[in-house]
Amino acid sequence: MEKLKRSNLTNRLILTFIAIPSILFLLFWPEKSHIFIIIFVGFCLPIVGSLEFTNLILKKNIKIPLYLLTIINTVIFLFSYFYANDLFNIQSSKFTLLLFMLFLIIVISYIFAIDIFKKEFTKSLEKTALLLLGLVYIGLPSFILPLLFNISFNPVKPLPIFLNIESHGTLTGSLMALFFIVNVFSNDIFAYVFGMAFGRNNTLNLGASPKKSIAGYIGGYLSTLVFVTFFYILFDKKVPILNNPLKILENSWLFYYIIPIFGGIVIPIGDLVESVFKRSSNVKDSGTLILGRGGVLDSMDTIIYFLPFYFIYLQIYFTILS
Repeated sequence: MEKLKRSNLTNRLILTFIAIPSILFLLFWPEKSHIFIIIFVGFCLPIVGSLEFTNLILKKNIKIPLYLLTIINTVIFLFSYFYANDLFNIQSSKFTLLLFMLFLIIVISYIFAIDIFKKEFTKSLEKTALLLLGLVYIGLPSFILPLLFNISFNPVKPLPIFLNIESHGTLTGSLMALFFIVNVFSNDIFAYVFGMAFGRNNTLNLGASPKKSIAGYIGGYLSTLVFVTFFYILFDKKVPILNNPLKILENSWLFYYIIPIFGGIVIPIGDLVESVFKRSSNVKDSGTLILGRGGVLDSMDTIIYFLPFYFIYLQIYFTILS
């Protein structure tokens, strides 16, 4: 058992040292389109993530179309990216958002009516609820992600409907995405490390994740504050080469520390939510794609859960200052 834990930790560390430099590079290049990170995320979240979620539903012996959620969530993701970056000049059409809303209405209506021609309705309620859950759980963050990269304090060509969103990728958006990753990954990684090292005798005995410990929770929380401090010093104080794009924020220390203080509570919940889903379907991992971490949903659970909170916070904070 101990050998298995060490092997799992080693795999996680290998993945971290390979993935983090790659992701850091892709977050900033190419700045205007972020096309490569968008392709990567688009493959992982709406496509593979939806397939994994569908398999969790199928494990519960509830029959649904295999690619239904994948198609819906991929369309949501692609629309968000095309609209956020005004590809093919789609923002100029007054009907673009209306057509997207019509698409969502048709999708939701179809999910509600999916069993009306069946003769067996024993699991119809569960099927409808789980499909709607998959639409919100994966579709909402899939929609938000392209917008995050376009965050701007003073957009020259602001995106309709949304606040402080430029119609192309920005350096501020890249930094906001990086800041998000720093918060999520530092909490996630060091909660695991501290839990492994000091959590044997202080487990929380949660049904969803019995090995979660007080030491892991506190270690992840405090580690996030430490890494956010490094980020604050580097990007708010020491980067003339970047022209200090975030120093325009008044009381910037407040901006930096609200997220880890609040996120330290919310981020671990994302991991527990995914654990509940997996236990409900009697599986250990959502998939096997990622070394040492299982599936895409196993690796992105905290990202999926925390991203909507983070995006709304950015919208509110930047709007108050503008």
